[in-house]
Amino acid sequence: MCVLCNAESLRLLVVPAGTLAPSKLAESIQVSRDAAVQYVLDTVDALRDDPAGELPLAAESEEYVRYVIARAEEDAVATPAELREWTATHPVEYATDPRVQAFVSSAVEWLATYRARIDEQKGILTRFLEDRSNSIHFAGVGPSSELYFRHGEDTYVALTDADALQIAMDRVSWGLHREEPQVLLQYTTLPDGAVDILSDAQKRPEDEANQVLAGMVDVAALAEDTLRQHGHGWLVADPQDGGVVEQRFGDRVVIRFREPDEDEDDAEGDDE
Repeated sequence: MCVLCNAESLRLLVVPAGTLAPSKLAESIQVSRDAAVQYVLDTVDALRDDPAGELPLAAESEEYVRYVIARAEEDAVATPAELREWTATHPVEYATDPRVQAFVSSAVEWLATYRARIDEQKGILTRFLEDRSNSIHFAGVGPSSELYFRHGEDTYVALTDADALQIAMDRVSWGLHREEPQVLLQYTTLPDGAVDILSDAQKRPEDEANQVLAGMVDVAALAEDTLRQHGHGWLVADPQDGGVVEQRFGDRVVIRFREPDEDEDDAEGDDE
């Protein structure tokens, strides 16, 4: 969930901390921690455009203003006076704000986590490809926090079985609203004649339907069966693009695929 996309959540990060009731202040601190995760994901994802770049070792208090307050200004959820209070104040002063402290501490923690993950997986792919030229480059973060790497024209992802199952569960849970009700029924404790209950749930708005269905369906079992039936490639690449190859390497499954050429896609669109 994008906490900074929610105006009410964003307001909690902008208004003076002293104006918040204790319960709201506690809520704002948690929102700030969640915002730090988004900040780290954006920072990590930006590395794909800078192959030689590295993640920072720390996050400064100023990043709260650059990232959170700038978003509040962009979305017009802060008053001019509130914005001035942040931008005209010396970082030493607002560094004592508990929301800023929560943001910075969480950002440092998550930066370290992603730095370690990137280094580990790059090392695995280096051994897998027997690459001695340091030509493997980070290529971005996926929707389930999976990491992508480029080597030449190919993209690689290295997943543990636990990683793969979690991603499969995410993908399955996001698509429950369009799955065949008869298939879903096999993963519930509902009686055989209860297909209509699942069909009716699928008629709700997409997010609501998925949430309701997830309460009835054994998502983990459905994900495990989907992995057994279709393998791992579909987790990170569109099987229709072709050329998706997966190979076991130690305790990982390494998936290789080549993304469609944008020029070819444009040409096909023109032909249509």
